[in-house]
Amino acid sequence: MVSLALLLGGPSQERGISLNSARSVADHLMGTDVRLKEIIYFDRHLRAYSISRNLLYCNTPSDFDFKLTLDGSALATEQLVALLQGVDLVFPAIHGAFGEDGQLQALLESAKVPFIGTGASACQVAFDKFRATDTMRRAGVGSVPGILVTAEQSATERGQALLGAFPEAAKVVIKPAQGGSSIDVHVLADRSAGVDIIEGLVSRYGRVVIQPWITGIEMTTIVMQGPSGPVALIPLQIELRNRLSDNEIFDYRRKYLASNDSHYYCPPAQDVGVIKEIQHVSEQAFSLLGLRDFARIDSWLRPDGEILVSDINPISGMEQNSFLFISAAQVGMSHADILRLVVHTAARRVGIEEADRAPAEAGAPATRQSVAVLFGGETAERQVSVLSGTNVWLKLLGSRRYLPLPYLLDPDGSVWQLSYSAALRHSVEEIVESCRDAQLLDDVRSKLASSILQRLGLSGDDLGSPVSPPVRLTMEEFLKQHDLVFIALHGGEGEDGTLQEVLDSHGVRYNGSDVAASRLCMDKYETGKVIAELASEGIYTARRICVPLFDALSRDSSELWQEIAAACGTSRVVVKPVDDGCSAGVVPLGRPEDLAEYLRLIDGGATRLQGGSFSLLTAGQIIELPTKRQTRLLFEEYIETDDIRVDDISRDASSAASLLWGRERDTGWVEVTVGVLGKKGSMTAMNPSVTIASSGVLSLEEKFMGGTGVNITPPPAPPLGRVRPEAVHMAKERIARVANALGMAGYGRIDAFMHRETGKVIVIEANSLPGLTPATVFYHQGLAEDPPLPPRDILEMIVDLADSPRT
Repeated sequence: MVSLALLLGGPSQERGISLNSARSVADHLMGTDVRLKEIIYFDRHLRAYSISRNLLYCNTPSDFDFKLTLDGSALATEQLVALLQGVDLVFPAIHGAFGEDGQLQALLESAKVPFIGTGASACQVAFDKFRATDTMRRAGVGSVPGILVTAEQSATERGQALLGAFPEAAKVVIKPAQGGSSIDVHVLADRSAGVDIIEGLVSRYGRVVIQPWITGIEMTTIVMQGPSGPVALIPLQIELRNRLSDNEIFDYRRKYLASNDSHYYCPPAQDVGVIKEIQHVSEQAFSLLGLRDFARIDSWLRPDGEILVSDINPISGMEQNSFLFISAAQVGMSHADILRLVVHTAARRVGIEEADRAPAEAGAPATRQSVAVLFGGETAERQVSVLSGTNVWLKLLGSRRYLPLPYLLDPDGSVWQLSYSAALRHSVEEIVESCRDAQLLDDVRSKLASSILQRLGLSGDDLGSPVSPPVRLTMEEFLKQHDLVFIALHGGEGEDGTLQEVLDSHGVRYNGSDVAASRLCMDKYETGKVIAELASEGIYTARRICVPLFDALSRDSSELWQEIAAACGTSRVVVKPVDDGCSAGVVPLGRPEDLAEYLRLIDGGATRLQGGSFSLLTAGQIIELPTKRQTRLLFEEYIETDDIRVDDISRDASSAASLLWGRERDTGWVEVTVGVLGKKGSMTAMNPSVTIASSGVLSLEEKFMGGTGVNITPPPAPPLGRVRPEAVHMAKERIARVANALGMAGYGRIDAFMHRETGKVIVIEANSLPGLTPATVFYHQGLAEDPPLPPRDILEMIVDLADSPRT
């Protein structure tokens, strides 16, 4: 058995993605012939901490950064080295600066610690966009040309370089030479407008690259080290959708948020010969730059057929549905298979005796109760449903009691029975498209896969997820095949009682609340009426007014605004659909013009809104709107909360991260979200999580994009925070009372404002099928219980409750 130390964190803006990658490595190597012995976290100042596995289920490093002062002091260099020397291999999962630029690798090499991935000197070249592409061009490998500007030059020289760069190109792209592939990247049609941008980038990064705007098809390719050289997996083709301008790129939001703004094709929609040439160029880049074990190569396929390498990623992202896992699934490899291949490739390279490579699931019992995991649908939250459903399915694959089977609810109402590779896609649209084109895709895939497996030295015994064609079923056929369904749908018919009623009529058991409670929780106005009856118990609902959409559209917006503000008692309000999910169409409004614009978009059937048009949203903020026509809108008072943020940037390297609380607003109220578990009538509340919105209300990114939203569990007491433990206890009792008053069952989530001194709560809404994405607060809260409830245990408990009689 190979023992590992897993490294994560770091100083870059991609440290949240590092946390996601580390969680995947830990989850999918569990139960294999690899043992995770140490988990080492580096903060922004590169102090190293030995942390517990539980922290990997946080959404961002800021969730726990400030707690490390209580959990233990930073490791001294000799302590860190001793821990690392006590394992067979180190697995770096740190993206961006420090993790991929050679600094971490140099540290490991100086300590004589064997590690997975590329060495220090090769990382220094590969991570630097100018040095990497210049090295490839000089060796005859096609790459995107670039001009380097540095801090050593004068501002005049840098400005002249920009103004004179690539005059034949309609636009230029400027980016840090040493930075992530999607952060601080700017597209300029007017070069003179970029002088100040260049100066800002140089001041932060020191080295900046100017490149011509490339037209063509964007590709990314995972390359593995095979027994006889590098082997490229099947490339992915990236298509940007819902573009607002021609200057948009494959940025951080498009790469990591669950949406169809970026659509992936794997295999690419190209001839096999073209795909093989992309693989060949990627392998050339891997060899030329001295990369090891695995890496990701980004490139462009030009209209004339030329292939230009654009970016090198020495440590590929390893999120749940990352490029690494999507590509591996296309040749029959599960998450565990590809990660074990990476580990064993590095182990052989450094002379560690190879362990038995039997499939990870080999020890699972033959008789497990099957449970159909259903996700997808057509609501605005359908992509979050894909993340929830695939995460439930993947986590339950390791269960010794339940056998999960993935199914997608097609927006047309049919149901697709999915294989591993079909389920592991980025969006509902990708899954549906791949299912409908399965035969055509499989013809291309199979021509590529056999060669890849042969060159990697793999056989059928090494594959834990053989590719099989999807099967299309009617809902009736689906229900006849299963007597237990895990509903992982969000919003719409999955959460409003419609599907529950169908399942009841067929005698099919399911997770979560029954028909009546589901309908009640989906209707935010009716939910508020029930909660209003609990005021004597310290449980309140926000002041609100429900307005029919037809009436709102027929009124003067200024006059309607005055009426809404008077009813809510505040100068700012929050508008939300009465009967949709917890994030679609939820927008803070601060003036009549905001109301008018919101109504215009809703009436026009818009699918999303841009924050720049609203006074209380940031310019870059995007909010998804409901996919079905609304008949009623709910307006609620905007409740001011304490301002809270984790300060891990501004302090010097000798200071620990801290929680800054109440510097601008000290209201006594904090926003919380609380998971509830149990049978109907006896639901209990877990430890609340304090949720921190960067602007107005929680954005879709902050709720569901891993590595973005800050959720602190449990609410911190002094000296770290300001919440009285007695208030948390009282709030938990009140939240449980809410769940039982609403008739909830199995599990759910209550969103509320909590008074940090009294424990009184103002309930926002109840979610009968909350998100179960990889870093959901549900898992944080379970791990904060006594004794802790690991994620798989919580999911098994939810299924157990679904399997028990409903009372």
